[in-house]
This record gives sequence, C-alpha cells and structure tokens, in this order.
Amino acid sequence: MTDSSGITLHVDGYELHITHPGKIMFPETGITKMDLINYYLEMRSFIMFHNEGRPVVFVRYPHGLGSYSFFQKNLPPRAPEWMETLEAGKHKITRYFILNHIAGLIWLIQMGTLEFHVMGTRKPHLWHPDLMVFDLDPPEGASFSEIRDFALTFRSVIEEAGYRIYAKTSGKKGIHLVCPVKPQYETGQVLAAARDLAERMIARYPGATLDVRKEKRKGKFLIDIYRNRAFQTFSMPYGTRATPEAAVSMPLKWDELLRINDPHVFNLRTVPEWVNKHGDAWKDIYQHATGLHTYPGSENPEKTV
Repeated sequence: MTDSSGITLHVDGYELHITHPGKIMFPETGITKMDLINYYLEMRSFIMFHNEGRPVVFVRYPHGLGSYSFFQKNLPPRAPEWMETLEAGKHKITRYFILNHIAGLIWLIQMGTLEFHVMGTRKPHLWHPDLMVFDLDPPEGASFSEIRDFALTFRSVIEEAGYRIYAKTSGKKGIHLVCPVKPQYETGQVLAAARDLAERMIARYPGATLDVRKEKRKGKFLIDIYRNRAFQTFSMPYGTRATPEAAVSMPLKWDELLRINDPHVFNLRTVPEWVNKHGDAWKDIYQHATGLHTYPGSENPEKTV
C-alpha cells in the first residue's frame, strides 16, 4: 500500500515502511531505491540459498552513490527484533546481522545500503567455515581477460589438491574463487590451507603475490587469502556493488566466465533474466564440500593460526 510519505511492503510476514521509494540511488543509471528492493525480492531464492545463516556486513550510501558512504558491521539498534544477530569479535564485540529473511536486506536497503558482504561461515557452524575464499585482484591496468586467465591457471593448482572450485565476479575488477569445505575446521586451519595453495600458485606463476601492500604488489596479481580470517567477509553472491550500473557479484560456470570480457554486464537490470534463463551456476556447490588437503602444519592444527 502507499501513503503520502512512502510505501508499505509485506515481506516474509513482516511489515516494512519504505520512504522515498523513487529516490535515485545510482545517479548515472537512474536506479532507484525501489529498483534495488525489487531486485532483491526477485532474486530472493538464489540469495537465500547461498547466504542464509551467514553474518552480513554492509556499505551504506544514505544519499546514493556519489555521496558519502561508510562500512558498517554493527546492526543499528533501531533494527527490528526479528533481524537475528550474533555478538562476537576478537577485540571488540560486534553485533552482526545474521541473514534470516530477505526482509532484513530490504530493511537495510531502506537505510541506504548498496552493498552486502558475507562471512564464509553460516549457522549452525558459525565458528567453522564452509567456504574457502580466494579474492583475486588484478594489477593496475590489467584487462579482465588477464585476471580471468590468471584465475584459470590458479584453478588447476587448486583442483590438483582435490577441491571443487567455483568462480564469481567480484562485481568490480576482480574474481573470487570459492571452494566448499566441510565445516569441521577452525578458521586458522582454512587460512593455512589457502596460504599453501596460494604459495603453490606463486611458485608456478611468479607474477602473483600474497602481499596486500600496494607499493609491494605493483604489476602483480594479488591472491587475497585473508578473506578466510575470522570475521572477514567477501562480496555476497548475487549481491549488488556500489558501481554506476549496480554491478552484481555474479556466480558463473567456468565456460560462462570464459565468454565474458566485461564483468559489469552482470548488473541489477540484467542478472534476473540471465539467471531465469541459465539457472544458478553454483546450485550444486554444497554437495561438493571436501576436507582440507594435507599441507605443512596440517597434522598439528593448533599451530595453524
């Protein structure tokens, strides 16, 4: 229903009041708050399949893309009580939102959120990752085809260790490689396994690095394994990014990845039709969870921190 100050939506049995639904959130493409909400409602089954039960952090642009923004970990105190939370943290307790209903994402969009990032853990195994993530970031000036070819090479290294590997665009310049793992390991063990695989890749491909410092990785492909640290996140599968066209972090089959040269073709306006036609490229990901491979120190897991 509508009123003079906005509209009221009923989602998952909850009532959400949306103010200024026609507010432009992506000025270059004219995408409104309601366009963004409708995308998440249309994609709800795919988003919930991959992200339900995961702690979520988010990036807010209260006045739309191009205005000031901030990365937020704590769920605002005024959030509805039905939005599930997890209070956790190493040094400072954070009140994380656990995705339990698509309505929670809609409420955060009402608060100006344009991006969502999730952890590689999910209920009921919040302390044991079910995903091992590699965030591949190209050097300045590299084309998407170059980062794609780098990902293909790294794929062979990871598969040699016995994993099933899945790819998605980051929604910006990079590619995320994701391996499903059995949720029976500590985060330190998963991080150590990821480091071992990255080091195998660097030995084979000297143009890669683990060093996140920009001055140390000029001209090199960064393999960011640190998404696997406790409480770290990566862009939500099928989630929008704060780019002019509202690009989507898009799960793809490997043959689909090979056919694209611009990852931004996957955006708020194009993804629903693509997925309705081609299906979910990651639909079987959780059926292929494996144990961690043997790596130096794996026989002594308390040291793999």
